[in-house]
Amino acid sequence: MAVKDPTAVERANLLNMAKLSIKGLIESALSFGRTLDSDYPPLQQFFVVMEHCLKHGLKVRKSFLSYNKTIWGPLELVEKLYPEAEEIAASVRDLPGLKTPLGRARAWLRLALMQKKMADYLRCLIIQRDLLSEFYEYHALMMEEEGAVIVGLLVGLNVIDANLCVKGEDLDSQVGVIDFSMYLKSDDDIG
Repeated sequence: MAVKDPTAVERANLLNMAKLSIKGLIESALSFGRTLDSDYPPLQQFFVVMEHCLKHGLKVRKSFLSYNKTIWGPLELVEKLYPEAEEIAASVRDLPGLKTPLGRARAWLRLALMQKKMADYLRCLIIQRDLLSEFYEYHALMMEEEGAVIVGLLVGLNVIDANLCVKGEDLDSQVGVIDFSMYLKSDDDIG
């Protein structure tokens, strides 16, 4: 049996999780029949999965005092590539209470979803491989085909209305752990 490239397996796993998360979010939101808010578990899990996708293969960047590995860098780049995105980045920078780049990235993702522009914003990012390579290793999900597939899937989220309050949430310190139980069938569901 041939040994599989671990990063290819990671990318495939993240792609599958993104597919499940996006599909589940769309289906549950449509059956829910109202605007989603921050407390909606499938929406919370979607953001966790997106965070994991964006973190995959992220380069460690040296800063003045430390080493930094954050998804805010590539997301902040979007405003330079897509002028419509200037407003979202400015809004995130002006949010009181956000202390970390990760908190800003989480706020950015929430605002992009509410604007129904997440797919557009991330599409303009992934087509700029030369700029993206400053933030990501060559094998990163965002640099490979899986990133393009996920961005394509994100278009489906434009049918969802979300009203997310990013001001009052503690986006700096939440732990982003994927809850696989949401996607697995329980014994009660079988037979």
